[in-house]
Amino acid sequence: MNENCICIDVRTAAHKLTQTYDQVLAPSGLTVTQFSQMNLIRSLDAPTLTDLAAASDLERSTLGRNLKVLEKMGMVTMKVGRDARSKTIHLSRKGMNAFKKAAPLWYSAQTELAERLGLAGRAQLEDLLSALTEPLVLNQN
Repeated sequence: MNENCICIDVRTAAHKLTQTYDQVLAPSGLTVTQFSQMNLIRSLDAPTLTDLAAASDLERSTLGRNLKVLEKMGMVTMKVGRDARSKTIHLSRKGMNAFKKAAPLWYSAQTELAERLGLAGRAQLEDLLSALTEPLVLNQN
């Protein structure tokens, strides 16, 4: 078998792209994953863990671990939700300041990459990602 594995190729590209964003965001003290989660928290306005998991398409356990890191960093706080069993997630003042510092850094990386791709390349990328994330229907003959 001489062909490259599509999955490994995409994972490698995603890893390199994540490293690029992390380097750009380093002055803010956030990684791109943390920035993305904080952006969702901010845009959803006090989501529960379930709300955030659904919006981010992450498993609750993975998201919970990521949020514990942000909580230890002082970036987010958890408050009792509508009942004692649920908690809502909020950006702390420190988190909002870090987010505001990271946003222009993220935007500069996003703008440069969008310019590299151009409109046609961006549309092609979206088409490819859509094709790659469709469930496989394998012929088992």
